Amino acid sequence: MLLAAGPIGLALSHPKRVSARPPTRTLDELARDAGCRITEYDADPNSNPPVSGRVDERVYANDGSYVGRQPPTKLASVHALLHGRVVLQYRPDLPAAQVRALDRLVRRTPSRTLLFVNNTGMRAPVAATAYLTLMTCPRVDSGTLRVLRAFRARRVAFGQSF
Repeated sequence: MLLAAGPIGLALSHPKRVSARPPTRTLDELARDAGCRITEYDADPNSNPPVSGRVDERVYANDGSYVGRQPPTKLASVHALLHGRVVLQYRPDLPAAQVRALDRLVRRTPSRTLLFVNNTGMRAPVAATAYLTLMTCPRVDSGTLRVLRAFRARRVAFGQSF
């Protein structure tokens, strides 16, 4: 009897251990901490950059970075969103060092992600889009890169699944 009670008594005598893993923070909290703003839509808001829209299955863009290359058309980027990809865009006047940081982020894991310069006159310096989700950021720094990675991890495959 003492042999069985010994381990139980020992276990009960130690204070409860707290998990080393902190609670998961929401994407909205991560975005706010990085100085970014996230907006979720119920329907197509005709946003700039777009988070939904018309699709033509014949017009598509391959995953990866388009830095220094011709960006995909708006129709191709919307097609990518509807198929569950994450689209990252930046204004043409974003400093070169920040563009390089975005380029490294996407080149490390290009699958299901597109990165290109925005040519529609969006206001935010940086935007991340997924189907019906828009996150805008004022700059690219370590906090922004962290939330962009989280955005991609949590919003990839949010498309129409067709």
